[in-house]
Amino acid sequence: MSAPQPASNADHEMDLTDIFALFQRTFYKFLALCFKAVDFIFKFWWIILLLIVAGATFGYFTKGKPSYMSVVVVQSNFDSQAYLYNAIQQFDDNLSEKDNVFLKSVGLPIENTPIKGVKIRPVIDVMGLVEDLKISDRTFGTIIKELEVSDDEELFASDRFYTNYKYHKLIVDLRSEEGKKEINKIIDYVNEKPFIQKIKEERTKNTQERIHQNELLIVQSDALIESYTKNADLSKQIANDKLSFFSNSNNLNVNGILTFKNTLAIETEQLKNDLSESIDAVVVISDIQTAEKEFFKDRKEIIYPVLFVFIFLMLAGIRYTYISLRRTVEEQNLLN
Repeated sequence: MSAPQPASNADHEMDLTDIFALFQRTFYKFLALCFKAVDFIFKFWWIILLLIVAGATFGYFTKGKPSYMSVVVVQSNFDSQAYLYNAIQQFDDNLSEKDNVFLKSVGLPIENTPIKGVKIRPVIDVMGLVEDLKISDRTFGTIIKELEVSDDEELFASDRFYTNYKYHKLIVDLRSEEGKKEINKIIDYVNEKPFIQKIKEERTKNTQERIHQNELLIVQSDALIESYTKNADLSKQIANDKLSFFSNSNNLNVNGILTFKNTLAIETEQLKNDLSESIDAVVVISDIQTAEKEFFKDRKEIIYPVLFVFIFLMLAGIRYTYISLRRTVEEQNLLN
């Protein structure tokens, strides 16, 4: 038997021509379909316009009331961050459960509670965090690798670090703009917690005692220096020791006492400032502002017109497909 002859170049050219013709016919059919769709839209433009107007009107009158959000910056005192976060979580959980006893206890109305939810996030200060932790770059990198988070902001706002921050953002969801008047009740709820009150009392008492002890030490330092200057030849000591005062009789280092006194004075001033600022465990340090929350699902005056027009065009497409397929079947006498 003779071996099969290879296909000729003419056969290859014919196959390519057929494939190109098929693609060309398919493209023109698609183009014709697009032209028909455009013609259909121009023909029934008035129906589409009516659907847009009807959808916009329906969406405008059926959309719900807008929601609002307020972001308040608060300062945590007495190292109460962990208790603050726990109290805010409890507050939000009780709101979600619509606990009537809880709402009444904090002074919020049971029906249409103005506060929908509350969250808290730290105001991140990376440099202050590293300084407070007093760790090296290598140790800090090791801690970061051990934490599984999606981004840097989530990392530094995680439970591992938020207790090191002094300032925090209280994010409150409100039913109306007037609800901002109730935000102070969240702060009061946290500050009136028994364990928060106990922390406040203990820290205030300890700070006052520390201030009193520092003031006594400052007075004693002044008395020692005054007693020393009366019994020593300051001119000779300055010339011999260059301001490094030392008495063999009582081993008094005046420079050391002056340095110690200065340290105590700075610490006492800082403690008094902290005491005056730390009226409560949580203090609001920003204005209470509100902003309307906008979500696409709430833009019903846009969603409904698009939806109505889409349904109309989809039904028109289904009708056209049905008529075209039925005509093809009828031409082949398959319905008889």
